This record gives sequence, structure tokens and C-alpha cells, in this order.
Amino acid sequence: MRRVKAWQLAALAALALPCLAQEKVQFPSLDRWQGTERLVLDGYLYKPADPGRFVALVMFHGCAGALGKSGAITQRFRDTAKLLNGMGYGVLLVDSFNPRGERQICTVTPKARSIQEEQRWLDAYGAIEYLNTRADVVAGRIGAIGFSHGGTAAVQVMNAELPVKQQGAPGFAAAIAMYPGCASTLAARPDYVAYAPLLILAGELDDWTPARYCQKLAERSKERGQPVDIEVYPEAYHGFDELSAVKLREDVVRSGKPVHVGGNPAARVAAHARIREFFARHLPAH
Repeated sequence: MRRVKAWQLAALAALALPCLAQEKVQFPSLDRWQGTERLVLDGYLYKPADPGRFVALVMFHGCAGALGKSGAITQRFRDTAKLLNGMGYGVLLVDSFNPRGERQICTVTPKARSIQEEQRWLDAYGAIEYLNTRADVVAGRIGAIGFSHGGTAAVQVMNAELPVKQQGAPGFAAAIAMYPGCASTLAARPDYVAYAPLLILAGELDDWTPARYCQKLAERSKERGQPVDIEVYPEAYHGFDELSAVKLREDVVRSGKPVHVGGNPAARVAAHARIREFFARHLPAH
């Protein structure tokens, strides 16, 4: 707590910086989506202002997708890219939905979704493979950050038990998961094994992806000596880093009830500060 004010100022200063126009890129996922060829994904690369090679972070969008109805990148991802660009990181936002013919999957029940959790982590490892080939990226030092459905991906990509990791693929150096769903990961067999630092940021009042499952996952991981940490923000719902007020989404039903989504200004500032602190410690940009 003694460092919060300093980090708040730094976070606000970073958000005031212009976010450089993204470079749209394409690269193959490890997923052979509905065929024999690897699916080609769209990505949006935000580069830091400093010239030269940069440490890159892969960003995973949530169930609403990377792009809004207008086709523009969602404000949350632009804001986070600004924050991270200001620290010296490059940010690759991976679009896992539009290349698969979907705009969003929030209103589809989890079991009925064509895009499942496996597709997200196969996309993530495709992004590592791509970034490691770029001359402007520091190879072998790739981090990750994800939100909601993409937060679940950020948790799962850090699992040493994934088949792709078991086959020797290079992994992520560190990852942050924003309000992920942890129930499936907690119940998975074999048990989850984090191979590098993972930070989970969750909302106390989240009724879409309840924090309690992530708390249990973090507790179990810590007991086994794995580098997993969690922070739960009081009075915060799902999407607490949004700028919009909390609203009830009746088009999304969990446990028979609609869910709450929306911002909490205090949690947003604290989360941005924690993001800066975590990556500065575990994956320095310089």
C-alpha cells in the first residue's frame, strides 16, 4: 500500500502518452481450424516510442472480441496498450474471433461455443512463434496479458502441462490475467502447474467469473511452490477496468441470473499500478 500513490501517478502519466498507430499483422495460429492448414490470425501491434528492439507482450481480448461494432479496437485494449507502450513494451493484440467468422461469443453458452479455450492458447503460442521471428522484438522474452475469456487464456498459457509445452514450445516469461474464469483450470487433470510468474486480478463482486475459483487456484499453486499470485479488488465487478458504469447484462446468464459488468475507478487505477509493478519486476522492458 505504501507505493500506491507513486504508481497511480505513473499510471496516469503513461495513459496520457499517445498510443502509436498500430501495425496490422498476420501470422499462423498453432490451431488447424476446421481443416489441415494452420489458421492465419489478425494481430494489431502497438510499438513503444523508443527505437530499437523491444520486449513484447501478447494481449488476449475477451468474449466480446478485439473489435467493437464499428470495427475499431475496443477502448480497454487501446488504454492498456498506452499504459504498456509508456513503459517501453510492444503490445500485440491477437484477434482470435474474426478470422474464425465470429465477432463475439459472450451471448453463446460456453458449451455451445465454436471457439473454446483450446483455440485461445493455440493462438497464444502462435503469437510467441511469430514474435520470436521479428527483428524488432527481443526474442525469448515474451509476456502476456488477457481480459475475461482472454484472461482465462492468460492463466492457461502458463500451464506446463499443456500439450504444446510438453512438446517443448517456448513459453511466456510472465502473464497477467484480468478477471479470468478459473473453474475449468482448477478442475483440469493433470493439475495445473505454473511454469513462470502469473498474476490474477479479480473483482470481489464478480458474478460472471467469480473470484473464488481463482483464489483456490492461486492458493493451491502457492502451496506447491508455483509463482501464482492474486489480488481481489473490493466492491468491483467483472470488467472493473472499464470506463463505463456498472450495468446488468441480461443477454448473458450465469447460474440462472444475468451478470453485472462495468468499471470501478479505484480498482482500475490500482490494477494499472499493479500491472506496471508486476511486469517491471518479472519482465523488465529495459
